[in-house]
Amino acid sequence: MEEIIVLITSVIAGMATYLISNFLKRGAVIASAIITLVSGIMLPYFFPILGSTLVTAAACSSYAGMISIENALDLREMALISLITGILYIAASSAYVGIGGRLGTIAAISCFAWLGFKKVFIGIDELFERGNL
Repeated sequence: MEEIIVLITSVIAGMATYLISNFLKRGAVIASAIITLVSGIMLPYFFPILGSTLVTAAACSSYAGMISIENALDLREMALISLITGILYIAASSAYVGIGGRLGTIAAISCFAWLGFKKVFIGIDELFERGNL
């Protein structure tokens, strides 16, 4: 159950950062800062036991939400990137605790994984359209 709450928090935080950054035109750094600040204030209040974990997951997804609109074309893509971020956050939650850069690295890996996934499957679609496969 805890993992599902972490995944939901990750998806909401990533999408909210993406919206603030790209659609409200506030910039990626300000968007991430807003989401991290609001998460840091609200989540420990509503989830006293999981609060710190959820804040960290939200911050990690907000870093992924800083992706440009050219690389994540819409909210569906951002939701998938955020889900990947949440999964990687859960998988790496016990690794490198206290080491700086872990959350940004997870966010970057999530974005790169999504871009690679798109490139592979868009490339396959183009081959099918040209009749080469």
